[in-house]
Amino acid sequence: MRIGLFTDTYRPATNGIVTVVDITRKRLEEAGHEVFVFCPKVRSDDSPPDDHVIHFPSLPTKLFNDSRISMFFPPRRMRAINKLNLDVIHFFTPAQVGLMGVYAAQRTGAVLVGQHCTDFYQYVEHYPQALPGVLALATTLPFTFRFDGVDAKTMLSMYRPQFGVVKWNRDVVESVITMLYSRCDAVIALSRKSKRQLESWRGEYTYDVTLMPTGVDALPAPKKGDVVAFQKAWNIAPDDEVIGYVGRLGSEKNLDLLVKAFAYLAPRRPKLKLLFVGDFDYRETLENLAEETGYGERVIFTGKLPRNDLGTVYATLDIFLFPSTTDTQGLVVHEAALAGCPLVLVDKGLSEVIIDGENGFFANENGLSIARKSAEILDDPALKARFAKRSCELAQNYSETKQVGKQIALYKTLLEEEHFPL
Repeated sequence: MRIGLFTDTYRPATNGIVTVVDITRKRLEEAGHEVFVFCPKVRSDDSPPDDHVIHFPSLPTKLFNDSRISMFFPPRRMRAINKLNLDVIHFFTPAQVGLMGVYAAQRTGAVLVGQHCTDFYQYVEHYPQALPGVLALATTLPFTFRFDGVDAKTMLSMYRPQFGVVKWNRDVVESVITMLYSRCDAVIALSRKSKRQLESWRGEYTYDVTLMPTGVDALPAPKKGDVVAFQKAWNIAPDDEVIGYVGRLGSEKNLDLLVKAFAYLAPRRPKLKLLFVGDFDYRETLENLAEETGYGERVIFTGKLPRNDLGTVYATLDIFLFPSTTDTQGLVVHEAALAGCPLVLVDKGLSEVIIDGENGFFANENGLSIARKSAEILDDPALKARFAKRSCELAQNYSETKQVGKQIALYKTLLEEEHFPL
């Protein structure tokens, strides 16, 4: 098959979607398929030339780190896409490049697959300034695919002001997403939570949602010297207890709960340290909250680290904490489980690699609950060891090759239905 992957974020950006696209491309190519990545052009990108990566001119935005707006004339781009004879178009983002994928599929007859990678419905509570951009994006929909009466009614409702920016944002997001996914031959949800959300939105639209988490393989195992060097660099003693988080330090991630949990535990556990690996605009707030606990010297902020170095981080942790309720899967949860970390999560519908009481716990959405679940693991070495072993077992069920294999099977089924409709 000849497959086009359309994404509005790609290298040199570093985020979950970039990782998902790279995993998908790598495993599809290993299976013998030809893959093209369509993405924004970034001037600072010093990656080696790749004739299977097709760039669109773009400019940075101020909404998220690494976010960009692409600017191009779709009909001109269509001429180049037509020459590729794509069998499948798979988009990961519902912005300009993703919409180009929808536009191209409508005009080439390629199978269209949408993957729901970002919970914009939840994000807009933390980024209400996104509304003008979302509304502007919605105005391009009539030029992306053919409109009918339901679409026209939905579009009119989007521009009717709502009481409160957050509610208006959410209504627009729900409308845009349902319109886009109704044009897809299949929609991939990465978690049970996302599947339920998307199915609840359908209303007058129809689309099929398939639960298919992205597979993750174990990161390179660190050498003992790597762990020792990391501990020394961040003033972590060999007998310290370390709990922590890896990922973007954004306000939507509920990370203040981890500082609150640490504040409960720190006076009772003098060897406990809290580790944050990552960066973004909420870091300063977290640093201030850490100082306010009176134990700020035991809260560590490393900044962003290369993904291949994260094996050392996971080897240092006694427990991996993930308080977010806005993620669609949380690849870092999977990575941590593969590395043998016991887990404490808040979102019960997020990940297939945790079973409550088998390799970790679900906590309530407050610092005290996270603290109690963490203490239960730290206080019982046998339980901690059992959780670590079980984490590896559960995570190994969702390897990159296995999950992309399911994706290939989905593509083939859709192509057969396209050629031999019922």
